[in-house]
This record gives sequence, structure tokens and C-alpha cells, in this order.
Amino acid sequence: MDIKYKELLKDQIIFVILPILAVGGLCYGIYLGGNELSKDTSEYIKQSTELTSQLQAKNQLEKRVAEQKAEVRDPDLKQVLELKGVNFGTEASFAPLFDNVIDVAKATGIRIRSVRYDYAPSGDPIFASKLKNYNVCELTATVVGKYSEIQSFLKTLLNERYLIGLSHVEIVSWRRDKTILIANLKIRFYTRTT
Repeated sequence: MDIKYKELLKDQIIFVILPILAVGGLCYGIYLGGNELSKDTSEYIKQSTELTSQLQAKNQLEKRVAEQKAEVRDPDLKQVLELKGVNFGTEASFAPLFDNVIDVAKATGIRIRSVRYDYAPSGDPIFASKLKNYNVCELTATVVGKYSEIQSFLKTLLNERYLIGLSHVEIVSWRRDKTILIANLKIRFYTRTT
């Protein structure tokens, strides 16, 4: 029996080369997949970092909104009258506040003797900063009444929900009857229109 190694080797060469090629292809695939995996990993880390920063920013905004909502709910905190929906001019935006003053005057028995409106008060910081959609009006009024009536009028005005500032108060007694007082007031109103 003579074994022909050359012929056997020719027949078996496919079985030897095929596993070598398979192992080589597998190694090459792992190499390419490793590069893509590395790229995917770096992209994942980048996106994860961006997401973390966005979540932190969102949490800060939610915290700020919650603080603002808490401030709005605080009954002692004065608010600026905000008129939404309808476009109001500067003068018209103060109508609800003027109506309030008239109602308070009627309820407390005060008589309003003279009124002057100034829609551009020089010493007001809100007007000086020229904030968009914010309006300021200084109402100069002379009111007449007894001490208890003027006291009640001023207390009621200052307890109003909307931001009202007394920038000047001067009270003098009437010459003919000392129980009647004349008060010169400068009241500032603030509104916001959209």
C-alpha cells in the first residue's frame, strides 16, 4: 500500500484552508466591530453627558417655576395687575385700579376733591428702566375726611392685592373744623399689558 500524500493533501487542503480563512474573517470582523463599538461607546458617553446637563437645567427651571408659583400663592406678596387677551393702552390698563380707589373711597366715606394722573412719573424706577409692557401711573389726589376715614382708606388701599405704592402722603387739618383732615396723596399704580 502505497499512500499518495500529494493527492491526499490536495483533497484535504480545502479542509485546512477553510478553517484558516474562517478564523481570519472572524478576527477581521471583530477588529471592524471593535472600531465601531469604540465609536458607538464614545457617542453614547457624549450623548449621556449632554442628557445629564439638560436634565440638570430642566430641574433648575422646574425649581424656579415652583418658587415663582409659591410666590404667586403668597397672599402678602403684592402683584402687578396683568391684563391678558385684549390690547389695552397705557391709560386704559389702569381703569380697574382707579375703579378700586373710587370703591374704597365710597366704602370709607372719603370725599375725593381733586385728581391728577401722571403716566410718566420721573422718580419711578420701573418707568425709568422702560420695561416692555409695564406701565406706571402716579395718581395725585386730594381727599377729605375724618381721621378714622382717612386711616381706613389708606389701610384698605395698602391691603389691596395689586401693587400700589404711596409715594407721598401729607395730611393737614382743615382751618374751619379741626376734626376734618385734608390729605394730599401720591399713589403709584403698576400694570402689565401683553
